[in-house]
Amino acid sequence: WADCESDVERLDVHNGLLLSALWDAAFDRALLTFDDAGNPEFSPALSDQARAELRWSAPILLTDEHRRRLARHRERAGSQW
Repeated sequence: WADCESDVERLDVHNGLLLSALWDAAFDRALLTFDDAGNPEFSPALSDQARAELRWSAPILLTDEHRRRLARHRERAGSQW
């Protein structure tokens, strides 16, 4: 979201995920991302205790546009892992 080139892109319904504050903070810091099935992928830098606190239980629902944007997120996150 911070890298958007315009307000139109920022306001695009597919340019964001509805996440809790903990999940959002970890996502923004590239400590986690999501695969195309909506399952989280965790950075090795995220401790087991932090993973447990996130309490993940089911994949998130994604559109094809979400998947396209998440691919970019995974590319950026992967460079930090």
